[in-house]
Amino acid sequence: MKKKYTAAVIGCGRVGAEEWNYSKDVQPETHAASYKNNARINLAGLADINREKLKNAGKYFPEVALFNSAEDMFLKIKPDIVSIATNSDTHASLVKLAAKYKIPAILCEKPIAESVKQAEGMIKKCKESKSMLFINHQRRFDPLLQRWQKKIKNGLIGNIIQVNCYYYNGLLNSGTHVIDLLRFFLGEVDWVKGFVNTQTSWKKNDDNIDGLIKFKNGTLATLQTLPKNYGLSDFHFYGERGYFAVKNLGYEIEYRKVIENKCCKGFYQLSENAEIEGKPRSLASSAVSHMVSCLDGKMNPVSMGEDGLAALRVIFALRESAKKQGKIIRIKI
Repeated sequence: MKKKYTAAVIGCGRVGAEEWNYSKDVQPETHAASYKNNARINLAGLADINREKLKNAGKYFPEVALFNSAEDMFLKIKPDIVSIATNSDTHASLVKLAAKYKIPAILCEKPIAESVKQAEGMIKKCKESKSMLFINHQRRFDPLLQRWQKKIKNGLIGNIIQVNCYYYNGLLNSGTHVIDLLRFFLGEVDWVKGFVNTQTSWKKNDDNIDGLIKFKNGTLATLQTLPKNYGLSDFHFYGERGYFAVKNLGYEIEYRKVIENKCCKGFYQLSENAEIEGKPRSLASSAVSHMVSCLDGKMNPVSMGEDGLAALRVIFALRESAKKQGKIIRIKI
């Protein structure tokens, strides 16, 4: 019989436990509901310093123990997995606390931290405690996107020349997903140029930054922003042999071949026959299944602390470039 793991969640807000904010098409979509829905996991504890949020979560998960202190929860439950679904200014301290108690798997919300130094400290502590630190850039965990990433890496559309992509609601909040997925498909970043978009920015201390991202493989990506809650986070990859897109918040894939142009001899066009795959689904449950496989020793983590740190470096480079009127900033590791 396969081992059953114990899980806990710190932070009972929208992504932590408020499952009622999501449609059935994408449920389970919170950390708590994703653990509850997995047959290999026993959701044993929820913690939040906000008593009202904790009370509301308790109504939705009545059989789960509630705690106002993460440390009290660790002392009483000793989970195999813990999610940190709190504001980013608490990530560093809570990850280090989980590492102190040698929690085997830690799933931290994005962005990993509010500074490179904090992120490096989190990674160091988790290595010392032999805790696996996962960063919740959800799309990396999705089997459909993983399968297409392998196809693209294996040359399905040939050499990728240009990519354009869109995000909204702040570079740290939403843009981190875009940067991480670009790294997932294209590898490491060489340099960036950034410009604050005053028309689309609205979050305090988290501007929407349009920009250019040059990858070490030669691909150039344009980063463009949209207004508050616009709900569009699309990626368009243009290769020598085809076009590939990640659409509808990552739920849908589109692929078209490059063919000879029907009207102009010697020119090319994208095929009218598109291969389209995917529909709204739970991305959170894929993250949980992946962690279970890693704890079983069957898989290696696909979204580690180091990936979160790399995305953070790009974010800060874009911010620095924007402050310097679009100056090219090279990524230093």
